Amino acid sequence: MSGSLLALILFAAVLHATWNFFAKRSGGSLTVLWLGAAISTLATLPTAIANQWGRPFPRDGYAIACASGVVHCGYWWALARMYRYGDISLAYPIARGSGVLGTAIGSMLFIHEPLSLTGGLGIAAVCAGVFALGYQRHATPVRIHAVALALLAGLTITGYSLIDDRGVEKLDPTVYLAVETGVGAALLALFGWRRLRARLAVAYRKYWKTAWIIGVGSPITYLIILFAFAHGPVSYISAVREFSVVIAALLGARFLHERMSRARWVGIAMVVAGMVLIKLA
Repeated sequence: MSGSLLALILFAAVLHATWNFFAKRSGGSLTVLWLGAAISTLATLPTAIANQWGRPFPRDGYAIACASGVVHCGYWWALARMYRYGDISLAYPIARGSGVLGTAIGSMLFIHEPLSLTGGLGIAAVCAGVFALGYQRHATPVRIHAVALALLAGLTITGYSLIDDRGVEKLDPTVYLAVETGVGAALLALFGWRRLRARLAVAYRKYWKTAWIIGVGSPITYLIILFAFAHGPVSYISAVREFSVVIAALLGARFLHERMSRARWVGIAMVVAGMVLIKLA
């Protein structure tokens, strides 16, 4: 992986951890996440229309983007629920770590991406480090519930990563992002419109800054990742972007007073070591 691509993905990781931190501070509100998705769709739509205008209409590309939108709908639901029940330093690493592991396995099974020994060791180190960041010695029913939701979120991360890796080959990234985000937001509204309608005004008044941070930060983050998918192996990219869990853990410790145990510091070291190995692969 080139140094410039690595730096770009790390920048996306910082943005991703930042908007997830604010999503956690909203109490895991699905309404706030929906507002962010709606803002993201509106923000990307003009550029998407301009980029698609006068070009051929790739039906298969739009079909893949719609499929990704369905998976993203599940991802946002699981994300909101896991933040309602678990600390960001617990739920976020488990979700991202299981997503990395699933993407690495899926890329070999379904995309047949080559994986070098050094790269494989790097992915393994990142996964182990991410899970160490999410480790907690004492299990309670609430934490178990949060872990289950985080694993569900990780499954959706695997799904949309593998789908998007193929989707950006057939559709302009800005068009692809607008479609997948729009479909996901529309499905959330369809299934939860009664709750959204009741809470929308109050949620926006209380968390409008958070909604805009998610709505602007999320598309920038994922446009970078979609660009990276077109220029590197999806398994390596998915692993490197999980540096965001380090940022999220540090933000949780600094601002949400979540405890940084020895296992979490070891986890940070392993994530960094894994990224070095991926850079050398």
